[in-house]
Amino acid sequence: MDKKFKWGVGIIGAGGWGGLAHIPALAALETYEVRAVTGTRLHSAQEAAERHGIGRFYTDALEMAKLPEVDVVIIAVKVPEHDRLIRMALEAGKHVYSEWPLARTTAEAEVLLARAEERGVHHVVGLQARGNPAVRYIRDLVAEGTVGRVLAVNVIATLPAFPTTNGTVDQSHVYLLDESNGADQLTIGAAHVLDAIEYMVAPFVEVSASLATQFPDVRVLETGKTVRANAPDHVLVAGKLAQETMVSAQFVNGGAPGFTLRIIGTEGELIVTPRDGLMFQMDRLKLSFVRPSGDNEMLITPEVYASTVTLNTPPGPGYNVAHLYGVFAERLAGGEAEFPGFAQAVRTHRLMDAIRAASKEGVRQVVE
Repeated sequence: MDKKFKWGVGIIGAGGWGGLAHIPALAALETYEVRAVTGTRLHSAQEAAERHGIGRFYTDALEMAKLPEVDVVIIAVKVPEHDRLIRMALEAGKHVYSEWPLARTTAEAEVLLARAEERGVHHVVGLQARGNPAVRYIRDLVAEGTVGRVLAVNVIATLPAFPTTNGTVDQSHVYLLDESNGADQLTIGAAHVLDAIEYMVAPFVEVSASLATQFPDVRVLETGKTVRANAPDHVLVAGKLAQETMVSAQFVNGGAPGFTLRIIGTEGELIVTPRDGLMFQMDRLKLSFVRPSGDNEMLITPEVYASTVTLNTPPGPGYNVAHLYGVFAERLAGGEAEFPGFAQAVRTHRLMDAIRAASKEGVRQVVE
């Protein structure tokens, strides 16, 4: 395909989630080409470029962002660095894809939204469950009244490997234990699912919650040292959606990994479980419809929901990221495709704030 039909991408952070999910996702699409990578050290940046076949490598994010051949800058590093790096990308006038959480705090996220709007660029945040064809299909089934009036949503997710496994953690994930870093069981494990509930059914209007740190002392695998955790590793939320749907959601740092999400209505219920054994936001999902009679029908997501992405996109961490990139490409090309931008990120940050306040104060919170 001619270069003019490809959006040039510069990725900041290809050693972790960027290399695991973003680069494979972009490789599955004909509308993008990764042209540069930025790393913290010259050696690691060069190694990432060579491993993934990327032409240029940098240690200066702003220098990379200013390249004429880079149209979109991807921020795929740890959350504490998001604010600084997104500002650089916006300073260069580039479109931005930032991983979720957008920032450490809602205040940081609000400023980033304002700056992105001032620059007039397109922006997307990695709430990638919204790109999942199955999630988009579920949204339409709910809107079409397949389950009738939605009475309740229930989810239980067991995530024993996040952020700790039996009180241990590897060195690269120690930062998840400090709540001030903005990345923990609430903002990642729970937020991706709660955001998908809002997308599939309706927005939250109020929440009650209880947060706990059940592994306060965590041993670092590489060093054997013990570090103190203050970030929540168990999340319990009860809430109400805009259409009076009641929600109960629990995210446990233990048990056998998996999840079950039920959307229960007057005419039956949709049951969502893992297809690939991954976290909700990464999984392709299995879907069934159970009628009040007890009849159970397995549902297959129609291919039209994946029309923007090559159908041979492999399952794995990059699967839903690829679909989100596909939708984003439609908007870059001048279309009206719906995807989660920084405004949605601010909304989800505010939902997290309401959950924290409900847990701390023991009082039900209105979600703005």
